[in-house]
Amino acid sequence: MRLIAKRTAGLAATLVTALSVTLSASPASAAEPVRNPDTGLVFYSSNPTQVVGRQAAPDDVCRPIPAGATWAIDWYNAFPNGVGGYTTADCSGAPRFYVDSFHSWPANFLLSYRAL
Repeated sequence: MRLIAKRTAGLAATLVTALSVTLSASPASAAEPVRNPDTGLVFYSSNPTQVVGRQAAPDDVCRPIPAGATWAIDWYNAFPNGVGGYTTADCSGAPRFYVDSFHSWPANFLLSYRAL
C-alpha cells in the first residue's frame, strides 16, 4: 500500500514539474494577450494570432510595420483619417492600401505605415 502511495506521489510531482516547464516555455504564454475589444490601432500576426504592435493615436509619422504583422484593426475608429500601408520603408509614394479597416496582407509585403 505504501509503495502505491509513493509511486502515485512521485508520478504527480513529475507531472507537475513537466507541465510547469512546458507551459513556461510556450510562445503563447510569452506573447501579449489578444483582447476583444481592444483600443487604438492594433497589429496582429496570423499564425499564431498574437498582438505584435500598437499605436494609441494618429501622429502623421512614418513607422515600420511591426515584425510579423499581417493584419490590423482600428478599434473604435481611433484613426478616422486612415492608416496608409506602404511597400516602401519611408512611406514614399501612394499608400498601397489602408490597413486600418480590418485589412490583411502577406507577411513582409508592407514595410511601413503612416497614421493620419
